[in-house]
Amino acid sequence: MGELKTNYGENVECKCAKVNMPNVEIGADECEVNDDRPNKDLLKHLQSLVECPVCLGSIRTVPVSCCPSGHVVCTDCRSQLVSCPVCRTVYPSLQLVSHLAAGIIDKIPHPCKFKAYGCSQSLLLSSLPAHETSCSFRLVSCPNILCDLKISLAGLYRHMIVNGCASQHDLKVTSSMPSVSTVLMTGRVKNVDELLYKIPLVFSYEGNMFLVIKKQSADMIQFSASILGSPEQGRQFMVSIAVFSERMPCNVVEYKGFANSVDGPVWCALSVHKDHMGELLDQVEENEFQQKFKYHYKVKISRNE
Repeated sequence: MGELKTNYGENVECKCAKVNMPNVEIGADECEVNDDRPNKDLLKHLQSLVECPVCLGSIRTVPVSCCPSGHVVCTDCRSQLVSCPVCRTVYPSLQLVSHLAAGIIDKIPHPCKFKAYGCSQSLLLSSLPAHETSCSFRLVSCPNILCDLKISLAGLYRHMIVNGCASQHDLKVTSSMPSVSTVLMTGRVKNVDELLYKIPLVFSYEGNMFLVIKKQSADMIQFSASILGSPEQGRQFMVSIAVFSERMPCNVVEYKGFANSVDGPVWCALSVHKDHMGELLDQVEENEFQQKFKYHYKVKISRNE
């Protein structure tokens, strides 16, 4: 019989089966399971004991709520329930908690919260936060200002191309510096504000995908380059962005810095005040879309030595 403790400090007897764990070595900082089928099945069973039957997520925090029969549920789901989702027993007025589940939680690997998006990693709770922060399947916001979807990082590139949320361009190797590749972007706008709605530029370099994003921050227009990856990966590359007027070559602003992470803080960016951005646009003949200004910016990228 398992022991339950109410939030009033009282002990309540609960019909929870005890679990024997032969051939499983469990320590405070590591969890080692012999690589044979019975123990893999045992680990799966232990993980199932701390899986919420409502949201199917792995319960990671204590205390672990349960019903009088010992069926556990996560804290978020428990707050929305009046009866057990497994046996339909009405929850008593005193909240019951499972010490059995609490004893298991920090002793076994838990699947990454992005498992549904393709991640197969299972780690101890002490290692999960660092992994999930940089998981290749984590959810990120689409960088297109007109798209408010959150997409798994692994599928972000395909989403942007298929849905027209970004424009892909090929880099050109600089003849004078073979290690540096460049891409030149030009386009037309009605005014400075329309520039913000031009879709992001996406390109590939050394097997990695990069984005050039434009957004407004207060009265500044910000140009930044980001890698579809982690901040650590971004620091391996040096990116420069130059915004310039073709007719007035002296009108140019440029920055050089590391590539940011697509969902991390923007450490390196080129910021231009909206009032000054007009000096970097060339006035041209108005087209059928009433666009009479042309913009230019050049992106250079190289491996950070």
